[in-house]
Amino acid sequence: MCRVSVIVPVYQVEQWLPACLDSLLAQSFRDFEMILVDDGTEDGSNRIMEDYQKRDDRIRIVHKVNGGLSSARNAGLDVAKGEYIAFLDSDDTAAPNWLMDTVNAAVRDRSDMVLYNYCKVEAGTALQPFLPIRDGCFDFSSMPLSRYFYHYWMPYVHGQEAWSRIYRRDLIEDNHIRFALNREIFAEDTLFSGMCMMRAKRITAMEKAYIYYLQRGDSLMGRPKPQLARRLMELSVRLTEYARETGHEDELRQVLPVLCYDTLICKGIRYDPSAADVLSAMEEYRANPTMQTLLRRLRSPMPLIAYTLNTHKGFATQIRGRLFASRWLAGNYAGAAALVEGRIGK
Repeated sequence: MCRVSVIVPVYQVEQWLPACLDSLLAQSFRDFEMILVDDGTEDGSNRIMEDYQKRDDRIRIVHKVNGGLSSARNAGLDVAKGEYIAFLDSDDTAAPNWLMDTVNAAVRDRSDMVLYNYCKVEAGTALQPFLPIRDGCFDFSSMPLSRYFYHYWMPYVHGQEAWSRIYRRDLIEDNHIRFALNREIFAEDTLFSGMCMMRAKRITAMEKAYIYYLQRGDSLMGRPKPQLARRLMELSVRLTEYARETGHEDELRQVLPVLCYDTLICKGIRYDPSAADVLSAMEEYRANPTMQTLLRRLRSPMPLIAYTLNTHKGFATQIRGRLFASRWLAGNYAGAAALVEGRIGK
């Protein structure tokens, strides 16, 4: 057993992979394994992985047929042996003290997760740290989870990226947490991080940036997103059902309708390339019992009022959100979608 398992999914990244692996081998913390998951890559990435494996026996290579980022990360989790889990995308790099600082923080605070900042890299230049995160420790035995969602999750203060935090492996394994497949949901990091958050007892936040996040036009995030609305509706349903499974449904009763509406569903409707797919997804999910519950709660005044009282935001969305839910529940899908500001291809 080692202290940390770093899982690196690899697919068509021969141009960037050496820099990623070099940043891991340069870590000041040495007690880790590097799990490189070949997700059916067809370029020169396999040769690069094999060359690095010959140089360092901490490197393990897992080969699999192409299944997407989620399935690659899950394959890494299935074989990981570390006390902690960390993820690094194969076109990104890490600061030399990444593992040392975050593991020390986890041990010091007895935390299940340590969250940290990152810098976007554009045209070879690292920008300023991206998140407005501040150092702190959060104990959910004394701090309501609803307050965390209102003040840190929904406004994206702590981010939601799977690679911007390390996890105790037993948090993931004891609760059978895995990434949902990319074809089923969009923003698999959001669901994974949310599931871990609902299971965590204590987390640590670090203001310092440790990951350098490369901005690529041909990356997964830069590609067209078919059926985006449907996949974010499914994410909303699964996040809500997981809150019920973990006993947080009552505590998050007012939070989740606004979170799913404002940050997930509206985003899907706004950026889905197909208006026909948007309306089809709305019709399909109108029959989903969990979505019906979310929409009925959103239609009532309390979720949006609670959001405003907790964040001093959301005045402009209160009437629109309630009307949106009423139209969707009534089967007026086009009317509901028309309320989403910035909808492309109107």
